[in-house]
Amino acid sequence: MNVTLDHIVHFIKAEPAAAAAKWRDHGYKAIAGGSHEKWGTYNSLLYIGHSYLEFLSIKKDHIALSTDNPLIKQLTEEIRLGEGIGQICFRTNNIEDLQNELTENGFETLPIFNGSRKKADGSILSWKMLFLKENPGYKYPFFIDWGMEDDKRLEGLRQQGLIDEKLAAKKIEAVYIASKDCEKSAAAWQEIMPASGADIYISHDGKEKRASILIGSVNIVFCQPLYENGMAMEVLRKKGEKPFAVQLAPSLEKEISLYEGLYF
Repeated sequence: MNVTLDHIVHFIKAEPAAAAAKWRDHGYKAIAGGSHEKWGTYNSLLYIGHSYLEFLSIKKDHIALSTDNPLIKQLTEEIRLGEGIGQICFRTNNIEDLQNELTENGFETLPIFNGSRKKADGSILSWKMLFLKENPGYKYPFFIDWGMEDDKRLEGLRQQGLIDEKLAAKKIEAVYIASKDCEKSAAAWQEIMPASGADIYISHDGKEKRASILIGSVNIVFCQPLYENGMAMEVLRKKGEKPFAVQLAPSLEKEISLYEGLYF
């Protein structure tokens, strides 16, 4: 299975433009995304290398509450608990083959979703999405296919002026996920990504146990708090087993101030 990290979905209550403005205040080129009219949502984006952060918000409640898209369902359920990272999305260049491979490995998927949004310039951007059918608590990621090669897509974004060149050479190096049993969580992700050939690495500092798995070029790090402290414990208490932090490489000059109390 050939997959790579595409984006991190961050649920917010405010208008997406407000999230983009905060990043711009810190000198980074976040942009307006657009509206997902059939899902009742809209977003803003911050591109980081071949990946990006998405800030997703509800625009029209009555539409968002009636959709069958699992990501939007998750947004409507979890935004009541507060803002934060909601999902992780991996990119593939053939989503039909990926669906067949998952099925052959014993996993049941939902039918492929055709997605689209109206961009700020009025044009329509389209893609395909794939979700696992059995996904209790939204513990597993979802997949996307943009219908074009990565380098071609990135160059198109650059020509549109959507790329911050200060971030073009950076990458999302790690995503941290709160877990009640980090080894079990890592093993479960390993099962749905069998062709990644990823090994699970265990670390322990007496306060927190971690199990990490490399998928593409990103480390997925499951954090199991052993005591009543730390961000992972807070996420477990409020939202359950969820992503709660992102690490970039090279790091941002203001990474700590950006990630503490702003979004993560």
